[in-house]
Amino acid sequence: MAKDIFYTALDIGTSKVCTVVAQVGPEGELKVVGVGLVPSQGVEKGRIVDIAEAQEAIQSSINEAQRYLGNRIPSIFVSVSGAHVTCFNSSGMIHPDSEEKPVTRENIERLVQSSYPDIPVDKQILHVIPVNYVVDGYRGVRNPVGLHAGRVQVESHVVLGERDILSKTTHAVENCNIPVGGMVLSPLASSEATLYQDEKEMGVVLADIGAGITDLAIFKDGSLWYNASIPVGGNQLTRDLSVALGMPYYFAEDLKEKWGHASPDGSESGEEVLLPSFQGQPRRLIRRTLLCKPLIERLQETLGLLQVKIQQTGMTRFPPGGVVLTGGTTKIPGLAELATKVLGCSVRVASPMGIRGLSHEQNKPAFSTVIGLLLWSIKNHSQKGLYSSKGDWNSGEPKTFFQRIRSAVQVR
Repeated sequence: MAKDIFYTALDIGTSKVCTVVAQVGPEGELKVVGVGLVPSQGVEKGRIVDIAEAQEAIQSSINEAQRYLGNRIPSIFVSVSGAHVTCFNSSGMIHPDSEEKPVTRENIERLVQSSYPDIPVDKQILHVIPVNYVVDGYRGVRNPVGLHAGRVQVESHVVLGERDILSKTTHAVENCNIPVGGMVLSPLASSEATLYQDEKEMGVVLADIGAGITDLAIFKDGSLWYNASIPVGGNQLTRDLSVALGMPYYFAEDLKEKWGHASPDGSESGEEVLLPSFQGQPRRLIRRTLLCKPLIERLQETLGLLQVKIQQTGMTRFPPGGVVLTGGTTKIPGLAELATKVLGCSVRVASPMGIRGLSHEQNKPAFSTVIGLLLWSIKNHSQKGLYSSKGDWNSGEPKTFFQRIRSAVQVR
């Protein structure tokens, strides 16, 4: 009997820590066999601020996810997000051995390796993704393998994270006796579960709105082209509502969950909401539109910041694929309508799609990152190395480094 292979993803967020364990079924379907969802602690806006508290939450999540497996998780893929993540483009060039012979995959491996940049000691490379190739001066080549050329160039998208922050994350996971198989940029992982390939090809903006931050990724010609982070998320909406209503945060969170709406009109606008009593104050009724006002204002501001980030890239308009919103905060009704008005482009709210074997609860925007991580780990399972808390890939597995590059080239 073939040995069961389990794929595991860990999303460490501001409000929740989620672990999902899955297998691939005989027909290629993703079968989730374990989920661990616990409140987050020791994490703020993508960085661990208390490693002991974070480790406790991670351990609880992992234990809950693997309790039905009967055996230990071999390794785990972990999401990375936050303002410490930066990006830029790098380039490389090679001259193939002979113009009489076609360009080989080994040539492309060497080419992509040549685009790896020198980085400061406090930074760590997360991804180097080939974006496009130039063959003897001709731009826009998607895959040079098999062509005859005297010179081949590559432009790569480089994603960096702060070494100390990544080290704390891997250290917290390793202390749970599970090695980190890979670290993946959160919106890049989310894109695996939420974006159509056609959207990536024509150009699309993905905004993953979590509790503490909004992660942004722009795709062009099928590849990640830009990524950034905005330090605003669902928690800010709750705080604004708490201040506006003069009540504790946990009351405001409950009201946001039950009555929050980004575009209240029609029947919603005339509804009244009964506010709970606290500290001796009596219950009172307010119109739903009044309750939603601070939420809408904060969402409009967040969408405006998203627009500014896009303009800072030099883009004068949104790409043809428009904007795709995902993440736990996007469950607020009416958000797509509000975003369409503010941004002036097509907008859709996305949950994990095209995946069999997900429960109703797992098929929600809040699970986009962790499900995308699963898909990433499955795609890269045979190529992965192990990431240590020292911030280096383990090269003990033969050709691991070049196999990862080959996987990126083959996907294109």
